[in-house]
Amino acid sequence: MSRKLPALHLFSIFESAARLESFKLASEELFITPSAVSHQIKSLEEFIGFELFIRKSRGVKVNAAGKMYLDYVQQSLALLEQGTKSIKNKYLSPSLKISTFPTMAANVIIPQLNSFQQAHADIDIRIETGMNVADLRYEDFDLAIRIGRGDWEGVEVRKLMDIKIAAVCTTEFVNKYNLTDLSQLGDVPLIDLSNMDSIWQTWAKAFDINDLALKHQLTFSNYDTALQAAEQGLGLALAMLPIENLLLERKLLINPFDLTVNYPLSLYAVYRKEDKNRHEIHCFLDWLEKFPGLASCTSSAIASSS
Repeated sequence: MSRKLPALHLFSIFESAARLESFKLASEELFITPSAVSHQIKSLEEFIGFELFIRKSRGVKVNAAGKMYLDYVQQSLALLEQGTKSIKNKYLSPSLKISTFPTMAANVIIPQLNSFQQAHADIDIRIETGMNVADLRYEDFDLAIRIGRGDWEGVEVRKLMDIKIAAVCTTEFVNKYNLTDLSQLGDVPLIDLSNMDSIWQTWAKAFDINDLALKHQLTFSNYDTALQAAEQGLGLALAMLPIENLLLERKLLINPFDLTVNYPLSLYAVYRKEDKNRHEIHCFLDWLEKFPGLASCTSSAIASSS
């Protein structure tokens, strides 16, 4: 039976243009020219018989019909994507494309990845690192490992571990400042994070140190850079344990006060609802949860605060 549908490529172009409400941004996302986007959208509108966008002098806006059609198109594209993945998973060698942040990959996953490959030689692993949170609706990832509260909507969420925060630095830094007590926090360089307001003050309050003044302060925009600065002996940084346990085990950084505080966020694995029964995902997560670095968060080498 023949179907009276527009050319299939028009759906992807319309979805991008409508979601972004911009022919220019859609052209950048799809690697075609803005005029090509405009021409293809016009072809779709002519096929349907009415306009889907309100054209303005400085751009476009989806009209009521366009919004309604966008919902149908996104559902259809998602179903096609799900079907394509399902058939590939069934008839091709299984693979997992994982998004995570750099230190999680470097200090937890990669050091023990050989054991996973030996146990599951049939599963190909691809890991991409970055600080941006992957959006599984539009990005080509099977699994994302995130830090948060676990309240993301529209996805499956599996908690991997709780997190504790410790002040860390090099042995040389401890010796340079004769660092022995928490009361010295205000007198040594502290490495701060611009995207975590008052993180040092919050950490200090857990030990009844109020009104901590950051007299000597270095500020970075992301966590990984802050830890690298600590490894260079530039100051005390706050590290997430047990994620950074490998750095402590290798003596690249130490926990000079032997203290940690509970962090309100935890580590989670996130994947699409339609993938909730995928064998490869659960094989990887079951393996990850058995990783010694995660289990060692209760190690006697680290004395947690009450």
